[in-house]
Amino acid sequence: MLTVKEVLNRKYFESAKVVAGQTGLSHAIKWIHILEVTDVKQLIKGNELILTTGVILKDNEQGFLNFVRQLNDLNVAGLCIELGMYIQTIPESVIKLADQLDFPLIVFQEIVPFVGITQDLHTAIIHQQYDILRQLEDYSQKINNYVLKVNDKVKILQYMQKYLNVDIYFDVNKGTSLAIPDKKIENCKKYIDLLGSKHKAKIEVNLFDQLYGTVYIYSEKREMTELDLLILDRTVVTLSQFILRDLYIEEKLESENRKFFEKWLEGENSDDELLYFIEEFDQKLKHNGWMVMIHQLRRKNAIKDLTNYKINLRQALQKEGFYTFIVEQSQYLIFIINDLAQGATYKERMNRVMNEMIHQSKQDMLIAVGKYVTHYNELKESYQTAQETLQIRMKHTELSYFYDELVLYHMVKVLQNNSSLMQAAMEKIEKLSQYDSKHNANLIQTLDVYFQCNGLKKETAEKLFIVRQTLYHRLEKVEQIIGSDFMKYENRLCLEIMLLMTKHNYYEGVKV
Repeated sequence: MLTVKEVLNRKYFESAKVVAGQTGLSHAIKWIHILEVTDVKQLIKGNELILTTGVILKDNEQGFLNFVRQLNDLNVAGLCIELGMYIQTIPESVIKLADQLDFPLIVFQEIVPFVGITQDLHTAIIHQQYDILRQLEDYSQKINNYVLKVNDKVKILQYMQKYLNVDIYFDVNKGTSLAIPDKKIENCKKYIDLLGSKHKAKIEVNLFDQLYGTVYIYSEKREMTELDLLILDRTVVTLSQFILRDLYIEEKLESENRKFFEKWLEGENSDDELLYFIEEFDQKLKHNGWMVMIHQLRRKNAIKDLTNYKINLRQALQKEGFYTFIVEQSQYLIFIINDLAQGATYKERMNRVMNEMIHQSKQDMLIAVGKYVTHYNELKESYQTAQETLQIRMKHTELSYFYDELVLYHMVKVLQNNSSLMQAAMEKIEKLSQYDSKHNANLIQTLDVYFQCNGLKKETAEKLFIVRQTLYHRLEKVEQIIGSDFMKYENRLCLEIMLLMTKHNYYEGVKV
């Protein structure tokens, strides 16, 4: 792109002299503008070279200073002033300000035809624009041919890096970021932040209307040009298509492996079969922990683009240190998850993923995570416990996603499956239910909250939004119906479990 320094060597600039802002001569020029007004905000787009006779600046040093500041703020390339009729000299304060701003200030010591300057420079700019488009088309053809020969997105970015001779940083939103040439990622971020805006450029990589990452190009040695930006844009388009192709291929392979995954979940694969399959993907996977997560879509066709959802969720899990295989079954998505991080923080990391995905997709779904197991041949146990957790969360959606945080509810479920114990619980709670129905009371709810508050009457009354006298009256009725010793340890424990066993039948409860 045409720069201020290059313009000084062209026709009509023989009598021109740079009086300030020498360090800004590398500023790019996109257009030439003749201005004889001071309010230019609506007239400037950026990167113009301004020509003026100075009629608006005559005998107005403060106005001159404001004019220079305004042009610099609007990213103008430089200011050319014709000395003579209106201005004989440039004030020292203006020269000092232009030097501080690295803003080129050029004077014509002889009268020059502004029309001739604009025609000459506009012609040069148009020719350069044509040359940029030719170079861009040439680059596009080369990189498209190159992509057909490679199978790694890093090589695509390396190709651009060599072509432009700049540094590249690919900040992946839900995955591993990379720098070219290779260097510490943390250092790249800090370095890019410190660079001036003209020495760096970035374009986002968006897939399915979601941010996948951001590609930065930067150089301390030179400013980014229009060609740099166009090539960056073209490369990001190519990169996006490459990543999408890879993601769809991955989804296709998983679909082909569906029968294997289903046998794995049911514990029907031999140890040798599992080991061979896992090592085909990554040797490290066999040494990590495993778990199964189930997503039940609550409405038919709840997620219009299921592939989009699966790809985004896989990336989110990868960012948090999980490797994922996905099985699609009717209204269920089953995730076989390997914990690459091997840390005790897996729940915290999984919660971050789930919260992010629910917020992004705004889908009506039910999620359950099975038992964390230490070996790949124990996956059946994690799958079964995930299914059990899903059944519990169908009735209690406020509960945790994780199996091992719902042990009490799993115990209650076992008790509910015992007809004798369930009948005993129903008979006990039925007495309270009959009184509630007959007198429009709330004894079951009161007893439940009273247990949750550990027998603290003041706290119980506050949670129920009743006065303490009303609570005392209700507790007296409870004593009359089920006995005055209901707060003894054994009786209380039994009653709490019975309330949990029958809650779905008589009372859904309140969260305390």
